[in-house]
Amino acid sequence: MNVDAGMAIKEIKASEAGIYRALMLRGYSEHPDAFTSTFEERATKPIEWWARRLQDPTSLTLGAFDANDALIGTLRLEQFQRLRERHKINLAAMYVMRDFAGRGIGRKLIDEALISCRKLGGIEMVNLTVTSDNLAALRLYGKVGFQEFGREKRAVKGNAMYLDKLYMWRPVSADYVAPI
Repeated sequence: MNVDAGMAIKEIKASEAGIYRALMLRGYSEHPDAFTSTFEERATKPIEWWARRLQDPTSLTLGAFDANDALIGTLRLEQFQRLRERHKINLAAMYVMRDFAGRGIGRKLIDEALISCRKLGGIEMVNLTVTSDNLAALRLYGKVGFQEFGREKRAVKGNAMYLDKLYMWRPVSADYVAPI
């Protein structure tokens, strides 16, 4: 792991909605098959929509900021709301700028997300979905202990093609040892 010196992981605030929007739109553009939402859908959302997302009390959006305080990566945690599902949280909208890929930033985001889940209390497991051909993401999720528990065939329809989504989970507990 080669995390950049001076990089910090912190919560993205509503006042940072503009830079969050710009980063996510870049992600939708660079990796259109990695997201269920499209660039076109999200580009039409007003800045207030993005700010509301960042203010949602049932979610947490983390950002990776470089030494110059520029936002270079993000992930979002969305807590399940039904009474019988409140022990779960969903990891979504993970993205690290292509220029910073392979430096351990995604791993650091996930590590910080797990710490945040432990601080919330009552959260026992993290779920996520990932496009089945997103090999870099699958490698990372596997390294941090996520396990596949299902596949949704033809989950996303693109330009004359379908993409499968894999469902993955892992316990939040700090003493969890990832399967080999």
